[in-house]
Amino acid sequence: MGALSPREVVDAYVTAFAARDFDRVRTLLADESFRSRSPISEWENADAFIDSISRVGPILEMVERRHTFAEGNEVCVILDYVTRMDQRHVWPVAHVMRVENDKIVFIESFFDARAYAAMFEMGEIE
Repeated sequence: MGALSPREVVDAYVTAFAARDFDRVRTLLADESFRSRSPISEWENADAFIDSISRVGPILEMVERRHTFAEGNEVCVILDYVTRMDQRHVWPVAHVMRVENDKIVFIESFFDARAYAAMFEMGEIE
C-alpha cells in the first residue's frame, strides 16, 4: 500500500479542486493509465481531463462535501458544486474514483448534464 489511503488521495483531489489548484489536481492523477467519463464526455488522459475541468474554475464559488464512501481502492464522493455566473447554482455530483499507487486512475462522474450543457452551449443532452 502507498503512503496515502485511497480516501486521502480523493480528499486531496477535492481540496485542490475546491481551491481551483488544477496543477495540484493534476499531480494526483495517473500519468499513463488515467481515464474518466461523465454524462458530457470521456477522457483518455489526465492532461485533456484537466483542460476540460479547469473551464469551471472561473465560476466555481465553492465545493461542499456531502459524503464519502470508501471500499478498498474505490472511493465515492458526493459533492455540491456551487457556481456563480448571473446567479448562484448548486450542482449535486457523485464521483466514483479508483486509486492505484497513490494516483487516481479512473473517475466516473454522475450528474444531470442538461443545465451544464446549456451553460457551456454544448447543445441538447437528453
